[in-house]
Amino acid sequence: MREDVAVLVVDGVVREVSTSRAAVSGSPDVEHIDLGEVLLAPAFVDAHAHLELSGMRGRVPAGASFDDWIRKVIRARSERTASEIEDDTRHGVRRLLATGTTLVGDIDSSGAIALASRGTPLCVRRFREALDAGDTARTASVVNRVRTADVERERFCEGLSPHAPYTVSAELWRALGDVAREREWPVAIHFAETREEGEWLEHARGPLSSILAHSPRTSGLDAIERAGLLNPRTVLVHGNHATPAERERIRASGAGVVHCPGTHQFFGREPFDAEAWLRLGVPLALGTDSLASNDDLDMGRELALFAASHPTIAPEQSFAAATSSGAALLGLAGKYGEIRIGAQADFNTFDVGRARGKDALETLVRGAARLHETYASGCLVRL
Repeated sequence: MREDVAVLVVDGVVREVSTSRAAVSGSPDVEHIDLGEVLLAPAFVDAHAHLELSGMRGRVPAGASFDDWIRKVIRARSERTASEIEDDTRHGVRRLLATGTTLVGDIDSSGAIALASRGTPLCVRRFREALDAGDTARTASVVNRVRTADVERERFCEGLSPHAPYTVSAELWRALGDVAREREWPVAIHFAETREEGEWLEHARGPLSSILAHSPRTSGLDAIERAGLLNPRTVLVHGNHATPAERERIRASGAGVVHCPGTHQFFGREPFDAEAWLRLGVPLALGTDSLASNDDLDMGRELALFAASHPTIAPEQSFAAATSSGAALLGLAGKYGEIRIGAQADFNTFDVGRARGKDALETLVRGAARLHETYASGCLVRL
């Protein structure tokens, strides 16, 4: 933590960082903006979201079981028109920006995020969702859809999301592995979220048998690895019930993990063992998931929930999980989630009262700081 920091921004990118205003002023053409007595921090990174479900808040209770919740989400989503889903996605975009997030890894099955984010300062890594629920009659059309990518633009880039091992057939895994390698896309996969998932995958039994018809009779991690997708470009979302052996395999692969504290709380799940992942050196980031399983899309809230449930983790490490670690898992290390030379000038200012130094960071991490302003590419975000 440094005091009296000056940041030089040129064309939306950080060019100098110094404790001396004079050191970055260099030219009479430089415009000076005094941010006042605030904590200057990198803008948040939401490493996992489903913004197209942003109209679901309060509409889908957790229910008695995970399969019950899935049914309710599918039913509620089917009742939304394409126009409503686009509006829902815009709401999600606005809420992220209003709460200090400027980069998101969004799981997209509708194409809405490409339209909803256009013209906004939100940077999106769009993961195209793909699943066939084990029904190979659907596989070809799913592959054709994800192959038809939009042209990438400034602050919008592509990725791929095989939904989960229990909703992707062996044929679709092979095809998606090929697509990811051809395009060199990062990949996001829901993994080991519930115990029921493992029961169905390996033994074709349990509650998921009521909504799925084709069990692969293999572990989720084996299915991912056979597709060639267990590698440093892969983000595994949740990982709540990974075994020690699976954690070690993930560590060796270079893949990372995203934890969603708000969703974890929504379902009343047993404590997430973040320490086990961090001890192994597995990259760990935070995400909001969707408003079908969370009360907000506020990464400051996610950070505070995480810090409260993991008091032994240093504030610096918790904060990194909401910023730089997320950017790295989204394939944008050094460009977002940090205030450093060469990064986008995306940052937040916070009122932390009288706190200074490490106390200021701890105030932010535990949710006691007030977000003051958000900047994206050096420009004040106005909603």
